[in-house]
Amino acid sequence: MLKRVLIAMSFASVITLAAPCHAADQWIEIKSPHFTVVSNAGVSPARNLAWQMEQIRSALATIWPWAHLDLDRPFIVLGAKDEASMKALAPYYWEAKGSVHPTSVWVEGADRYYLAVRTDVKGEDYRNLNPYLTSYFSYVSLILSQSVPKPLPLWLHRGLAGVLSNTVTSDQQVQVGPPIPDYLRSIREGPRFRLAELVTMTARSPAFRGDDMYRFDAQSWGLVHMLWFGDKGAHAANLEHFIDAVVAGGDPDKAFRESLGTPEALEGPLNVYTSRNIFGFKDLQVDVSVKRDAFPSRPLTTPESASLRALFHCAMNRLPDARVAIDEARKAGPAPESYVAEGRLLDRGGKFDEAQAAYQHAVDEGTTSPFAYRRLAGLLWRHPPSHDDLTQIAKLLSKAIELNNRDDYAYAMLGEARSELGEHDGMGFVRRSISLAPQRAEHHLSAARVLARERNFDGADKEVQAALALAQSDEERQRVREFTQWLEAARGRGVS
Repeated sequence: MLKRVLIAMSFASVITLAAPCHAADQWIEIKSPHFTVVSNAGVSPARNLAWQMEQIRSALATIWPWAHLDLDRPFIVLGAKDEASMKALAPYYWEAKGSVHPTSVWVEGADRYYLAVRTDVKGEDYRNLNPYLTSYFSYVSLILSQSVPKPLPLWLHRGLAGVLSNTVTSDQQVQVGPPIPDYLRSIREGPRFRLAELVTMTARSPAFRGDDMYRFDAQSWGLVHMLWFGDKGAHAANLEHFIDAVVAGGDPDKAFRESLGTPEALEGPLNVYTSRNIFGFKDLQVDVSVKRDAFPSRPLTTPESASLRALFHCAMNRLPDARVAIDEARKAGPAPESYVAEGRLLDRGGKFDEAQAAYQHAVDEGTTSPFAYRRLAGLLWRHPPSHDDLTQIAKLLSKAIELNNRDDYAYAMLGEARSELGEHDGMGFVRRSISLAPQRAEHHLSAARVLARERNFDGADKEVQAALALAQSDEERQRVREFTQWLEAARGRGVS
């Protein structure tokens, strides 16, 4: 799977551990094939940012041909022209004395994924180092999560995300995986986990907390980097075999030993590897099919830009800031997306009747937010729905899918609604949700409910077992147990 691309690399990086390190503006929108960039920095910087994102995506497609690169919700890049603009978007990072002022911020909103970056950060100030490391880590991690049917071992997932987070673009080439000075510093100067402990840790391990999380990420990066690039790629095929075995459902500990050897045997080589000053990485040519000048641009109206900033503030949990932006949007003219933001505020406050009214207002005014339609459907389904309610719910969910055909939650809900209405195509929609998000336990519960309604109790039981295997939290496991009890009772009486 990874063999062809893991083995090919360049060796050109010498480590130096001291890496040098407003709202009223006109905002414009740039549309590239896979990203939307909204910026107050002007057309040229915004187009360049879109081009860089497309190059990163193209590099991921080359390195991981099996990756699912199309996300489950829209991806918005906010290009802030300077530090003042970034501060206005993400004021939290400027409020505490001595806090780090980021060059990029990644946040997952219910409606979209958001990446805010400063466009005035110069690449030459970050030689062989992506200035947006932490945000690209989140992006790569997201791609990994949606590309495999079950979670990868934590060290592998975060190690791969760490290596790929340092992808550096220029007009001529894309560098994938140059060494990260801060990770090396952490490995060299701080305490280390034993490899036998590192490769068995999970997100619930007590050691995976606070500063130890960074230590874990640094060492996981070091292990993946050595297995991928060390000894001129001599271990890359073994890493590929390990990944294939785990993705196929094999036991991670057994697969590790069979593919890579024992953790104890790798301890010494890893210490030597992370002590060196010269590291390999991969060089790719830029995707010449991606043309900056071909990306269309348009100025945003004040209602559009203010509504977008309101939604970003909602995702950042900056509710008073969101309210200010909502008011700004509405004072300037019709602003359907501002009602989506208001719905998010009301959702956060538990005011679900008012949130429902806000989303309905957004829909009535012609919002293009797929989330608004799906969330309104969910709020209509808070109580046992009538046939007319279910018909309206199905209509809203169909519109959500029309606007975003990768919304796995909308497919799952639509499948259940169609099943409730007595239609026979419900399971197809639920299966689509599972194919889009194979790691989400709740979609298997949706499948179990549809199958139980069809009195296919054996099939429902298999879906329940799949949900239990995928459950990541105590809350999810409790929901599975509760449904198991319901299913056992349903077997005895039948379900209509």
